[in-house]
Amino acid sequence: MADVFGFPSPADCLQAARAAYQAACAGLNAWLWPNTIGPSAKVVGAAQWSVYQRLDFVGRQAFALFAKGKYLDMHGAELSLPRKLAQAATGNVVVTATADVAIAPGAQFQRGDGALFAATAAATLSAAGSVGVAVAGAAGQASNTAAGTPMTIVSGVTGDGAAGATAAVDSNGLFGGADVEPDGAPRTRDLATYRGRILFRKANPPQCGAPSDYVSWAGALAGVTRVFVERTWNGPGTVRVFPLFDALFASAGGVPDAGHVAVVNAALQALAPADAALTVAAPTPTPIAVAVTNLNPNTTSVQTAIRAELADAFQRLGRVSGNNTAIAGMPYLASPFTFMADWIEAAVANAAGVVSADVAASDTAISEGCIPTLGTVTIT
Repeated sequence: MADVFGFPSPADCLQAARAAYQAACAGLNAWLWPNTIGPSAKVVGAAQWSVYQRLDFVGRQAFALFAKGKYLDMHGAELSLPRKLAQAATGNVVVTATADVAIAPGAQFQRGDGALFAATAAATLSAAGSVGVAVAGAAGQASNTAAGTPMTIVSGVTGDGAAGATAAVDSNGLFGGADVEPDGAPRTRDLATYRGRILFRKANPPQCGAPSDYVSWAGALAGVTRVFVERTWNGPGTVRVFPLFDALFASAGGVPDAGHVAVVNAALQALAPADAALTVAAPTPTPIAVAVTNLNPNTTSVQTAIRAELADAFQRLGRVSGNNTAIAGMPYLASPFTFMADWIEAAVANAAGVVSADVAASDTAISEGCIPTLGTVTIT
């Protein structure tokens, strides 16, 4: 956003300072060298320009389109829409021992990369066997941990079986971890950003259960980056909501697991109108394979760039298909959708370093309740 308020450039400020010296000091020429007027004018002009820059910054903070940091938080506060803070992953670690053990609150378990997780409640094992221990990690997306991940017992486990006890994440994994919600780029409408959610809320005031309300409600939950809504999907009064977690489930195209769906469901059931038959579901992935041949130049870096561009295209252009009629201005409705071959070809062509390539792709109609995801990518 350059020169929105018409502030002068550094050169303009310098010229103005020279002109001021010229007018104030008869007989002096602020443009000739050598004299002290020229350097002084530069100092004054630069100081004046920095003041204008501060005024420009302050002016931008008046708009949610451009505000940053604490100023963007103020825009959100006016709408009772707080920034999503970092969240710690939680779940259970299974401790297995050959004799009795006692796990104290605060007992620590360490992941292979050094990340620590603390027990949030006590647990005991009176004989050989296994026991689940509720744990939480440090706040942040990095605390999410896959099911079955081995853990090293660091402290807080005592008893006859403590010396040989082992630990691993249970079958549900540790989930719910998320980073602090970023501001987002100026003007962005990306719901994965705080600015995007604020601008969406401004454009879609609450309407007692309109589709946009479900987008706002689900978008306020940690980790949710996209939301699609299908009205009357199973008859009058029924609403189906599809939340996506692009950062947490990047390899799955943003499609969440049952645990994350349950969290979203619990939150939305508490907010949905009483007469709405609400269903929260994970969309079914529709993997689309991509074959790239005759790549020139066929290097590792170019192949990596192609895969990155394809992943971005599927996230940016992909959407959940549904039975709703498409409505301009409501891109979050789950309506009939076809993922176009042109988008795949454009993604390959836009990858850094690609000179030429042949792409085998075709338009893919997406079934109701499904979302296109990037399948196997073959590059030769």
